[in-house]
Amino acid sequence: GRVEEYLHLLGTHQQLASPFTGLGLGAANTEALPMPSRVVSPQVVRQVVKASREGQRLEVTYASFSSPTGEDRIIVPHTLVFAAGRWHVRAFCEKHRDYRDFVLSRFRGVPEPCGDMLGDHGLAEDEDWHTPVEVCLIPDRRLSSRERALIAADYGMDEGELTLSCRGPLVLYALRELGVNPHHVETEPRAQQVEIANRQDLAAWISWG
Repeated sequence: GRVEEYLHLLGTHQQLASPFTGLGLGAANTEALPMPSRVVSPQVVRQVVKASREGQRLEVTYASFSSPTGEDRIIVPHTLVFAAGRWHVRAFCEKHRDYRDFVLSRFRGVPEPCGDMLGDHGLAEDEDWHTPVEVCLIPDRRLSSRERALIAADYGMDEGELTLSCRGPLVLYALRELGVNPHHVETEPRAQQVEIANRQDLAAWISWG
């Protein structure tokens, strides 16, 4: 009955066929650390999902650090994404004339449908979304050889390297999920553990500053 349950189901439907199903291992004692969830309005999700399915424009009021009280926008949503502990929607923003991420918990009020999309601003036209990017991680080179081998084993690295493939706009989210801050190097290598091996290849998706 809660929107979090619906969003959770969306995010896990591909994992329902667990590789452990049917093994007869019996129940084990488990503990999951509860984390606070962002407050998402069911009415917001309903309108976003409907607009995504039908290729419609939405008039929304969206809050951000630049406009904490909310700013009116017209967007064309196409995909719901769960990343870095929160849900957002990938959508074309008519104000900025490009595709952006909008955090669902930052919508104010209920989005209003305002007709079909104007021009080609749907999923198929989001070129960045369809661009596959490889993120290569290696153990922090400041660690000793034994420590690097330990980290490589933790992450299941192949010859000391872990390669992840994701969509271009999700590169930063992928790094956050792995606890890698692309804009900051920890002074203690044991705190950082891994580093990005192909920084130059990711320049189009990360502003190095």
